[in-house]
Amino acid sequence: MLRPKVYHFSRLLGLLVAGLFAFIPMSVAFAQQEDFSIRPIFVTTRIFQIKAKRDGYPELNGQVFRMSTSSLVEHDQWMKTLKKTYPGFEIDVLRTETKKVYRSSKPTTISLVKQADGRDIEVQMFGAQSVGDGVTPGTTLIPEIALHFGNDLVNKPVSFMVQSVEVEHEKTYFFAVPNLKLRSADYVKFVRPNAQPELYDGNDLYLLFAFSVEMDKQTLPARYFDERQSLEFQNQATKKVLPEIPAKWLGVGLSGNVRIRVEISPEGKITSTNVHYSGFPEMNQQVIEAARQWEFPKTLFESDKTPITCFLTFNFPAQPLQKAPTSSSTKQ
Repeated sequence: MLRPKVYHFSRLLGLLVAGLFAFIPMSVAFAQQEDFSIRPIFVTTRIFQIKAKRDGYPELNGQVFRMSTSSLVEHDQWMKTLKKTYPGFEIDVLRTETKKVYRSSKPTTISLVKQADGRDIEVQMFGAQSVGDGVTPGTTLIPEIALHFGNDLVNKPVSFMVQSVEVEHEKTYFFAVPNLKLRSADYVKFVRPNAQPELYDGNDLYLLFAFSVEMDKQTLPARYFDERQSLEFQNQATKKVLPEIPAKWLGVGLSGNVRIRVEISPEGKITSTNVHYSGFPEMNQQVIEAARQWEFPKTLFESDKTPITCFLTFNFPAQPLQKAPTSSSTKQ
């Protein structure tokens, strides 16, 4: 079940910002505050689910880990790093979003699944100026993971974790949220609304958040197709390999789509893959393996040899429920 931990977050943020500016001369502080308030931080947030058999995994402690973003370019690099950091857990990507965060009291928000009654789990990101090295100001990113109830003015959010992280350009910071333990019913309600709770009985599930930081700019590939443009572009593939749903996931009522970001070389081959969004995380690895076999016409590179970055979307329609899901269905 959900295990909330309440923080007086607005007071925490106020004290943090006040404390930071106490160390900066007043005239400099106001000038830099005005400058920094309009300069965005580009933060790519990745949300993972981590799952393990109940009472069969090491205790989580919420430690923040820091790595170079360049070492986490590929899906396989993410999986190797996270599985080493969190042994005993099955780890799957749920979504990736890049958003601007400003150094102000106004948060940037990412929601998981909005309930009919307005409840959802959200990550809110605040930015703040820090003292840095005493000469050059630094930047603090403050993510808060909380349960919201639709109207925060009427019902105050219940916070599971607040982290204050001194961030740098092209660095990635990630942590699990120990107080946000999801049993099967809560997992389906807040993460997988189209799934059967019985599929996850006997497991504990948590959410893991990773934040990749770019200061003042967002670096996009030279030849980039966004999600909408990619829907038409993927029809140009000359070779398509579709992932097969393993027998254990057939007839249990699961469905959803998986969208992956890929890079295509001038030879028309897929050279880089990452899960961008997944409504069917049990299929993430199968989708990655299938996508790596896709090919595109070399004519796309006749006048420009720059690799193409785009998205491939794989849809898995809802299937009739042929058998009652059991906890044994989740064994991998």
